[in-house]
Amino acid sequence: MLVSFVKNTPALLIKRERVLVAGDLHIGMHLKLREKGFYFQQATERMAENLLDAYKKAGAKSLVLLGDVKESIGSPRFAEYKELKTFFDAIADIDTRVVKGNHDGDLEKVLANMGFKIPVATEFLIGGVALTHGNSWPSAEAMRKRYVVVGHGHYALLRNGSLEKVWIVSEVTHMASEKYADYNKGAKMIVTPSFNALITGSALNPKVKSYLPPFKHDFFNFEDAKVYGIGGRLEGSVRDLMVLG
Repeated sequence: MLVSFVKNTPALLIKRERVLVAGDLHIGMHLKLREKGFYFQQATERMAENLLDAYKKAGAKSLVLLGDVKESIGSPRFAEYKELKTFFDAIADIDTRVVKGNHDGDLEKVLANMGFKIPVATEFLIGGVALTHGNSWPSAEAMRKRYVVVGHGHYALLRNGSLEKVWIVSEVTHMASEKYADYNKGAKMIVTPSFNALITGSALNPKVKSYLPPFKHDFFNFEDAKVYGIGGRLEGSVRDLMVLG
């Protein structure tokens, strides 16, 4: 297998190249929660520490942040800018690339203003793996890879009244031929959980798949996709687990 989940951590490893992948950090989200009276002290510092721990645990040699690095959709306000600086200062010694998500407007300019020379692109292709955020279509080249890894959806399993982060692993369908003349008929799409501890995710249900174009148009099989917990345990298929209400 080209990729593996980092156990008990919402990050995965591209094994041969030793690349750690983590997405949907939404740095600065706790500032919005603070406005509503909810305080999470040092949220950004803790997220950076968690990421560094995962990096070491996985034996990674480089890092890809899979989009929605920041909370603001456009240019960040000063308070969020400071949080971003805090985070990237903490991981400054790591070879890092950033996939641009729908919340990452002006991110290239922000990072450059901070003095960071970090590549930012809508997609990275590493060995047999394509990395893109998930809010837009994968490229034709990405669809020829063995795995297409996306974020954006951050799904969750509702169990005993609580939500738990999950991974979704889905197989490509023949419907992909409607957009892609040439694609890997054995391709799988992996949807990552959010790395932010303050984001659990949205409960699996038939409407949630519309968050991701490949699911919405049935290019990947949503209902029969496999659901894995953060610990790596197979929980079942989306069809068996999703909330119908």
